[in-house]
Amino acid sequence: MKVLQQSPALRATFQQQIDAKKSTKHQEIHEKLGNGFLGGLGSFMYEFNQAKNKVKGNIGEWGVSLILQSFPDTWVIFNNALIPTNSGSLTEIDHLIIGHGGVFLVEVKTWKGSFSAYKDKWKRREGNNWVAVSNSPTSQSMYHQKMFNQWITSLMPNLPDGLVAAPVVFPVAQWIGAKECSVPVLQGVPALLQMIGSSPTYLNTTQVQAIAEAVALLELPVKITPVPKPMPKPKPVKRQNPTS
Repeated sequence: MKVLQQSPALRATFQQQIDAKKSTKHQEIHEKLGNGFLGGLGSFMYEFNQAKNKVKGNIGEWGVSLILQSFPDTWVIFNNALIPTNSGSLTEIDHLIIGHGGVFLVEVKTWKGSFSAYKDKWKRREGNNWVAVSNSPTSQSMYHQKMFNQWITSLMPNLPDGLVAAPVVFPVAQWIGAKECSVPVLQGVPALLQMIGSSPTYLNTTQVQAIAEAVALLELPVKITPVPKPMPKPKPVKRQNPTS
C-alpha cells in the first residue's frame, strides 16, 4: 500500500485551528478558576491530558497503519488525513484508505475496557455501572463520511454511490457491544482487514488515482477581506450670487 501525504501548508492551517480551540479552552478554565494558582493548574492538567491522549492515539494509529502496509500498491493510504468541512475549516481522519474496494475513513479508538453503544450513544463500564461517554466515536465517523462525500462528489460527480465507508476500530478494547450505529463498529484490526478485503469493487485504477490526487493536493480557499471602496469626494457646492 502506498503511503501519501498532504502539504505542510495544509497541516499548518489545521494546527492554527487546533491552537485557536486550545486558547478558547484555556480562557474558559481561567474564567472558571481564576488567573491564580488554580487557573494555572487547570490549564496544566488540560495540556497534560491532551498530550497523553495524543501519544496513546498515535501509538494505536501507528500500529494499524503498519498492518495495513500488507495491502498491494494499487491501494493508497493517508495517515492523519485532513478534509474540508461545510464551515470552511478542516477535520482530521486517522486513516484515509483508497482502493478498488472504495474509500475507507478509519477512526481508531485505543480505549481500554468494555463499551456499549446503541444508536450512536456510547457508555463505558465502570465496575457494575455503565457511564455515558460524551464524545460518540460513531457520530464523529458519520460526520467524516458526510463531509468527505460532499467534498469528493463536488469534484467528481459521477462516482458510484456507497463507495465511502467510515468504520470505527477498537484495537485494544476488552469488549465492544454496538447496535444500530450509523457506521460499522469493529473490534480488532483483523476485522478491519476482513472488511476492506471483502468489499466489492467500486473504483477503477483511474478513479483511485484521481481521488488520491484530490486528497494530496487539497488546499483551502484563502479568505480575502474585501478592500473598502474609497468614499467619493464631496461635490463643491455652487454659491449663488446674492441679488442686489
